Amino acid sequence: MKYLKFFAILSNLSNNLVNPFISFVSAYFGMNSEELALVTSATNAIPNISQYFLNFIKSRARLLLFLGTFINGILWIVSAFIPFNWIFLLIYFIITTSIGVANFGWNLIMDKVSRNNRGSTLSLYMVYATIGSLIATLITGLITGNNIELIRRFFIISGIMLISSAYLSRKVETDADYDKHKIMGSSNVMRTTSSTTINRFLGITFLFNLVLAIAWPIFPLAQVYKFHMNDENIAILSIETSIITILFRKIVAKLTDTRRKLTMFIGSAIYSIFPLSYALSDSINDIYIANLASGFTNAVGSVTYIAYLFDNSDETTVKRNLAIYNLTVGCGVMTGSIIGGVLYNYVSQFCNPIYAINLLLLITSILRLSVSSLFLTIKDAVKRN
Repeated sequence: MKYLKFFAILSNLSNNLVNPFISFVSAYFGMNSEELALVTSATNAIPNISQYFLNFIKSRARLLLFLGTFINGILWIVSAFIPFNWIFLLIYFIITTSIGVANFGWNLIMDKVSRNNRGSTLSLYMVYATIGSLIATLITGLITGNNIELIRRFFIISGIMLISSAYLSRKVETDADYDKHKIMGSSNVMRTTSSTTINRFLGITFLFNLVLAIAWPIFPLAQVYKFHMNDENIAILSIETSIITILFRKIVAKLTDTRRKLTMFIGSAIYSIFPLSYALSDSINDIYIANLASGFTNAVGSVTYIAYLFDNSDETTVKRNLAIYNLTVGCGVMTGSIIGGVLYNYVSQFCNPIYAINLLLLITSILRLSVSSLFLTIKDAVKRN
């Protein structure tokens, strides 16, 4: 799997030259909370929503990987010459759609290569991706620093590297071909057996991602106006997450294969730490300390949820379930982001903007913790805990 590993590293290196900074630089260049809600929705929802519609076509995974990565690269080069306005938002929505296409191809390949050992295999490829993102974010953060305008040069560099990644994807050793007609003709008994389990999981996933995303358009406002961060600070947070994610890899892999429901609960509950730290702290150093927990949540998000979905599907339903899962996540994230942007705009009319930021982040922290317990109520077809 040499080329698959190289692709994971290079494509994530390319994307993370710019992706971790988009919300921050959008806030820095003057976008308001509603526009930031659209940016965070595009970043986190559109890649998932776009994958749903791929369920309706017969597609080879490696072709999706190539097309999504190639289009992504071209559009990042184009975006380097566009101001941060509605035109940039439009291009960025198309960029995130192409990311969704590539991600869907990647997930289909991962389903095939991880069947014998979900947790360990998925976490191993997560490490390859994390290595790429760590290097990229370090480079961008150190070079741009306070000169935020330099980010445009990295749009171009990222685009060129993504085009190279697209070429590399054509050499990936594994492919998967899921035929829609084969899926639709699957056993009614098999689909009925798993539908209740999957539907409950999807419902909880939607609700959790909704409350998760409420804080996302507020985080960049806090970074710019409360903590006065720069690209170097954002890079440190991202690099810290990458390193801790690698350190948690084996722990999360083992828990995924032995105590899956508990792992999903703990991973989702820890998400409440981040808005709480932003709300109660006035120091960037406190944010760095709280961000140590992101390694565990990131590992769980990259491995455990998708492993649960794979193991509660079969070859005839995995593509459909994966598509619906991504649509569910995307709709939850988009709804939550829009709610967060609108709420901040409303609350900030009646009080100090910093107070509005702190209040809403405290509320989202409570909501995240409350919803996370629902993951303990789901059933798992493979008996883990």
